[in-house]
Amino acid sequence: MEKQGNPMLKHSMNYGLIMGVALIILSLITYLAGIVKPPFWVSIINYAIIIGIIVWGTKKYRDEVLEGAITYGNALGFGVLITLFAGVIVAVFTYIQITLIDPDFVSKMLAIAEEELVKRGMPDEQIEMAVEMQKKFMTPLIMTISSLLGMVLMGFIFSLITSIFLKKEKSPFAGGGEVIE
Repeated sequence: MEKQGNPMLKHSMNYGLIMGVALIILSLITYLAGIVKPPFWVSIINYAIIIGIIVWGTKKYRDEVLEGAITYGNALGFGVLITLFAGVIVAVFTYIQITLIDPDFVSKMLAIAEEELVKRGMPDEQIEMAVEMQKKFMTPLIMTISSLLGMVLMGFIFSLITSIFLKKEKSPFAGGGEVIE
């Protein structure tokens, strides 16, 4: 008898790969368009990709692997696993982007942050302190780790919500595995 491994892990890796690639494509499109600080609509598309793939992946996993039934906890865990794997892919891309593709990315972001502080009318001394503080947190390693943690946190929050609608439990009274919503 062959051991097939953990189907939850395998399926979450597949959907995590799809999500990671989709998010990287969106990131590359904004980068090639010359958008350093993405506008709000780019964030909306980002969130739509994440939510859409969590829902799609969880529904397919529930229906095709678990025979139409999944608990709230399993749906939540599956969604978080998807975003964990996507987060690893996006984090690796972030590191490559910051160190190889666009080594000036951090300085561009710091310049934008400084401009925004000037527009707010902050004194020069405070602006200089704020920019220096931001520099400490804008190293490739910290930005990569932040990217991964942010992705998992978003996945957790979105999965908390989507799992409410995706859960279907088997009826305890049905002998043949009747599913209740």
